[in-house]
Amino acid sequence: MKTEIKNYLKLLIIPFSIILLGVIVGRVFFIFIKNWAWIPIILFYWSAVSLVLYVDYKKNHKKPIDYFKGYKFKLSTIILSLLVGFIPLPILLKYFHLFNNNYLIVFWILVAIINPFFEEIFWRGYMLKISSEISLWIKVIVSSLLFAASHPIIWGIFTPSMLTIEMIISVFIMGIVWSFVYIKSKSLILPYFSHLLVDLFNCSVLAFLNLLPIISNI
Repeated sequence: MKTEIKNYLKLLIIPFSIILLGVIVGRVFFIFIKNWAWIPIILFYWSAVSLVLYVDYKKNHKKPIDYFKGYKFKLSTIILSLLVGFIPLPILLKYFHLFNNNYLIVFWILVAIINPFFEEIFWRGYMLKISSEISLWIKVIVSSLLFAASHPIIWGIFTPSMLTIEMIISVFIMGIVWSFVYIKSKSLILPYFSHLLVDLFNCSVLAFLNLLPIISNI
C-alpha cells in the first residue's frame, strides 16, 4: 500500500514541482523583462526536465535517446501523427508576416525543435514509465491533464491566448493522441515529429511575446 501511494505521489509531485517553480521563475523575471521572461522560463523548464531524466538515468540506466529506439511504425499512427501536427498550420499561414526580424525566426525554429524533445521525453516517456503498478491509461490521463494544465499556468503569464478553454482542451487531446502513438509505436519518434510540427505552425514565440490574438497555442 505504501509503495502504491509513493508511486502515485511520484506521478503527481514531480510535474507539479516543475510547474510551480516555472511559475515562480516566470513571475520574477516578468517584473524585469516582461514578455521576454519566456526565455528564462523555458530554459528553467528544459533544465528541470533534464535533472529529472538524469536522476532517472542514474537509477534505471535509461538514456533519453532510448525513448526513440525500437519503433514500430504503422500507417495509422503515421497518419494520426501528421493530422495532429498539421492542425495549427492555418495559424502560421495567417501570422507568418509577424516574424519581421531574424531573432524571432531563430527563436521560433529553436523552440520548435528543442521543446518537443524535452516535453515528449518527460510527459510521454518518463511519466508513462512510472511504476508498472499504476494502470497505463491512468498515467496517460494524468500526464495529459498536467501537460494541458502546464500551458495556461506557466505560459498564461504572457498572453491571454494560453488561457482559453479551447486551448486547454486541444492540448489535453493532443497529449492523449501522442501517448497513444507512443504506446503503439514503442517510440517517441512520431510524437516528437508531430509535436515539432505543432510548435512550428502555432507560432508559439509570437504568443509568448503577446503578438497574436486569442488563438489556441500548444
